[in-house]
Amino acid sequence: MKLPDLTFILPVILAVVIGVIVSFAVQGFISFVIFIEAFLRGDKHLLLGLPKEVLVFSGPLIAGTIVALIFKLANLQRWHGPAESILAAHVPAKRPNTEAGLLSTLASAISIAGGASVGQYGPLVHFGGVIGDYFSKLLRDQTSPHILLACGSAAAISSGFGAPIAGLIFAHEVIVRHFSLKAVAPILISSVVAHTISTEFYDSDPLFQTNIGGISDLYEILPLAILGMISGLIASIYMRGLTGYLPIPKKIPIFFLPIIAGLICGTFGLFFPELLGLGTDTIRNLIERSQAPYYIFLLLLGKLLLTVTCIRLNFFGGIFSPALFIGVMTGSLFAVLFSNFFPEINYSLFAVAGMAAVTSSVIGGPISTILIIFELTSDYQVALGAGISVCFANLISSKIYGHSAFDQILLNRNIDVHQGRDRLYLGSLKISKILNKNFIRLVPEHTVQQMIDILADSDNSEGYVITPSGKLTGKVSLSLLLKQKKKDEKLNYKLFSKYLFLKEENNVLEAIDKVRNFVGESIPVINKSKEITGVISESDLFSALLIAEKERNEEELG
Repeated sequence: MKLPDLTFILPVILAVVIGVIVSFAVQGFISFVIFIEAFLRGDKHLLLGLPKEVLVFSGPLIAGTIVALIFKLANLQRWHGPAESILAAHVPAKRPNTEAGLLSTLASAISIAGGASVGQYGPLVHFGGVIGDYFSKLLRDQTSPHILLACGSAAAISSGFGAPIAGLIFAHEVIVRHFSLKAVAPILISSVVAHTISTEFYDSDPLFQTNIGGISDLYEILPLAILGMISGLIASIYMRGLTGYLPIPKKIPIFFLPIIAGLICGTFGLFFPELLGLGTDTIRNLIERSQAPYYIFLLLLGKLLLTVTCIRLNFFGGIFSPALFIGVMTGSLFAVLFSNFFPEINYSLFAVAGMAAVTSSVIGGPISTILIIFELTSDYQVALGAGISVCFANLISSKIYGHSAFDQILLNRNIDVHQGRDRLYLGSLKISKILNKNFIRLVPEHTVQQMIDILADSDNSEGYVITPSGKLTGKVSLSLLLKQKKKDEKLNYKLFSKYLFLKEENNVLEAIDKVRNFVGESIPVINKSKEITGVISESDLFSALLIAEKERNEEELG
């Protein structure tokens, strides 16, 4: 009796395992940060016997030193975050580096705990993706790697925010960028399991501890839209600072930069300790009650500048949590100023709407952000009001900046995820992987008749003139050889030295672009020494294109 094929259930089992592991990891990360913060900037600082000011100043400096040592000793080229997860989900050849992912997560925990103005959710999203991908590697990719990676990312959002549905949508909207029929079930299961574990074993204070309420009057719709436009502008400035050009003197070693950032953070913290770390308490306070406009503006400006400084000076952490902080400041400041004209305005709603609007523009996930607001508040009216600002913020940021911060990070590395999965696959596939090594080799000493005889005895109509050292010096065709009058003499192959060729380092996408107007049987591929290593035909390139389209359709349609 033939046993039924149960491989279809494997992704579900793995989703459960990933959800459990990621949830414990996320909550452990958060607990570690809270524990250290309590000693450095909280009520427990008295237990260390040092003045609080000393701890506030020294915390970021110590954290910067540790982060610098991790970066140096691990010989990392860059920290790994959500951008790597997005790339891995689109290009199978760009799987996340497990060791680099773990070290980056460790560095982010130290950075946040020490007081760096960075976030926790970005590193946790990537960490979840690394765990998911690790299981895929462990089982030799019996389940699609990008699905398990997305399971881990969804579990991280679900456990961190307590938002399982938002975790599902975030994984599809931000990470994999398509809604796959075969991916929905495992991603949702992983997200729900992670949420269940975090609520069962951990107590966490909700971000919103007050009844916010929705739109109370019709006139509030217009200011919410205006707030969205302003938030889109603020988000664009924030992203430009994070990803734009930063003139750092080459004399300063890259591993030394976090120490400099630590000194800057410590100095800021002496005057505005609210700017250090995640700033969760400050966010809660601003949502619940208004403050003086100048105070809110200083916090907004300070957080923006300090976060950009930390990220660009190689402190590692997320950009999500600082975006929440900046967004709350934007919404609060707008509400305070607007209340001068309309005293009945719902201040808390505008604070939350600003937070959602800025954050959604930064991460490129408007639907995910609205769902996070909905699941955190359990209030449809709040999500609806925030959604108005989110819509207009994304419209403005897309016009001004054009991309999410994660997409721009990849663009700075000449990787455009908006090309689509098939084009990215072709762009990552070197032609050296598909070239044909069976081609006709000719030598300069051959006469024209000898070349004709060699080609006539083969299935090819083209041959390549190669020197004894292996260098390609010419390409000849049977039709051109037959036109030669003196067939008993050596060919003046220099007459045929102009031909299209490709380089080994070219990818398939580049090759397709170069051969667009090509007419012939094959194109030679040469290395850096101008030695021929094989040939490529148009049919080879067309086959690679069809394979890419087939794989994309299988992934997206399931």
